[in-house]
Amino acid sequence: MFSTTTTPPTRICVFCGSKPGASPAHLASARTLAQSMHEHRIQLVYGGGTTGMMGEIARTLVQLSGPDAVMGVTPSALLTRERPGAPEEESHQPTKKIPASWRKRMGLTASGGGAGGRKGTGMAAGATTPDETAKSLLNKEYGHFTIVPDIQMRKRYMMELVRDGGAGSGFVALGGAIGTLDELMEVVSWNQMGVHRRGACMVNVEGYWDGVLQWMEKVIEEQFAGEHLKHILGSVTDAGEVVAWLKGYEEGRASVLKKKIKGQK
Repeated sequence: MFSTTTTPPTRICVFCGSKPGASPAHLASARTLAQSMHEHRIQLVYGGGTTGMMGEIARTLVQLSGPDAVMGVTPSALLTRERPGAPEEESHQPTKKIPASWRKRMGLTASGGGAGGRKGTGMAAGATTPDETAKSLLNKEYGHFTIVPDIQMRKRYMMELVRDGGAGSGFVALGGAIGTLDELMEVVSWNQMGVHRRGACMVNVEGYWDGVLQWMEKVIEEQFAGEHLKHILGSVTDAGEVVAWLKGYEEGRASVLKKKIKGQK
């Protein structure tokens, strides 16, 4: 079990598909990332699915680190699609709010606005917070998971868990389809807006994300964005390199801030 000290744990939110993909390399990348997260005592935040890539990374990390290492976030409308048969497997009955013990263990504060971002930036005033409507359960094979009303709350909640995480927290995209790309681009956009300050990294297995990388180059070439885009959203070819990339992102960002502060003096 992870430490229950006041220091928030590092969390990586993984966006990936509910299908396994055609190449065995995709599932292998999920297992490699889970192994690396276990070795570095990092907690997983993900979409809550039990099939395909989602199921593989959650199941692997639970086997290595235990159920407290995983928090899935599932919209109620996708329960039967992404967690087939899962409701009958739960070991705890749902509660109206996320248990205080889990929130404390994860270091999530009710008010948000942790070190990784600015409180409320870019969020609608008076918006319902996840823990006002969420239902939290525990599955011995896939870890903790929370049922939320819709996709938008899922994305927002996963972002907040990472935003309020410890050093080296960030976002990762493994193989997936439209939903994976949508979630990835939203957190990149939120970074640009100042909602959070975490990096995002694509695991480019067998060139899977080459098209996105080429598009990014075109975006910069056409001057719709600057070179900083490649800093916010990077890529690695080996899932075992993700932890180092996210740490490097954070160190690089800190270095830039120090230079700005020094220049202002």
